[in-house]
Amino acid sequence: MRRFALLVVLMALAAVPASANAYLPPGFIGISPQNPSNAKDFDLMAEAGIDSVRLPIYWNGIEPKSPASARPNWSGFDAEVELAAEAGIRVMPFVWSSPPWVAPEAIDLPVRTGWQKRAWARFLSEAARRYGPLGTFWSQHTKLPFLPVRSWEIWNEENLVTWAREPSSTEYATLIRISGQTLHRIDAGAQVLIGGFFGRPLQIPPNVGSDAYLRGIYRAGNVKPYFDGVALHPYVANASGMAAQLTDLRRIMNANHDRRTPLYVTELGWGSSDGPTRWERGLAGQANQLTKSFELLSANRVRWNVAGAWWFTWTDEGGSCTFCASAGLLTEKREAKPAWYRFNAWTGGDPGIVPRAHFGPTLSEVEEEREAEGE
Repeated sequence: MRRFALLVVLMALAAVPASANAYLPPGFIGISPQNPSNAKDFDLMAEAGIDSVRLPIYWNGIEPKSPASARPNWSGFDAEVELAAEAGIRVMPFVWSSPPWVAPEAIDLPVRTGWQKRAWARFLSEAARRYGPLGTFWSQHTKLPFLPVRSWEIWNEENLVTWAREPSSTEYATLIRISGQTLHRIDAGAQVLIGGFFGRPLQIPPNVGSDAYLRGIYRAGNVKPYFDGVALHPYVANASGMAAQLTDLRRIMNANHDRRTPLYVTELGWGSSDGPTRWERGLAGQANQLTKSFELLSANRVRWNVAGAWWFTWTDEGGSCTFCASAGLLTEKREAKPAWYRFNAWTGGDPGIVPRAHFGPTLSEVEEEREAEGE
């Protein structure tokens, strides 16, 4: 009977819709995969109502050697942009990772020397001239739907030592000035986002809270012309905890006369395992937290001026964080978890395009077991 109860709970979870009064506009919800996706993945994303995918551009992967001695290799990212476009999905990249000929470690922001700054500006310029509205990628792929990159997220969780060796809002302010100046010069309509802060790190210091880091960027001065949005990764145990983080950043932005500049939630998610971290909530918990987080954004997106949210992540594979292995909407076999059905209820997608994952016995197996027990 215990196994039967588990099955009933999972079936009920999948059927629970979003609140009748909740609403998020078309295109508001995207996906942030943690591993390379194939053509089937992008097709499934499109069927799930996704039209924006957040993908990394690894500078150290494209230019592992100085361009003075070796040609950059854009083939990997070309392939992802192509597959996404074929499915009608626009790519929003986050650009990061210094190559070894620029800095000792990938997590070093390339801003400490004039040479590093010029190298970063040149690389960003080449990326924009390849994938932007006048990009060579599109002139070479004229049969693809024209979906140029218009939004660029600069670095990722730069307030953590995991992504920046010595988190410094002053150094990051330099990076965003260079990035905004470069990208806006090539595409005046480009949206340049401050890379997604990890909302409230567990260890401060050496990490820096998102609110303190954003204040530091503004204090550095002469930054407002160079970014068009601020990104946040509000990882919390309970979705209600997102409110304080988003409210804090909006107050800081308003105080700095950036009321019209939107916030972007470029990562948001929970794991479906049962622990041990606060971000692993079990199958039921993951589905419930998805619903609660989207309801919270629905109720407050205008007040907070939130322009979009990207769920982390697509499948239970890849990644290196403590909850990554269970953070997907789908299992590694592309089978649906309860959160998948909740997600599609918000996007208007078709949840039936993948089979349901079985975490317990099938209904027929339960019936057979009950019949056997009754004999």
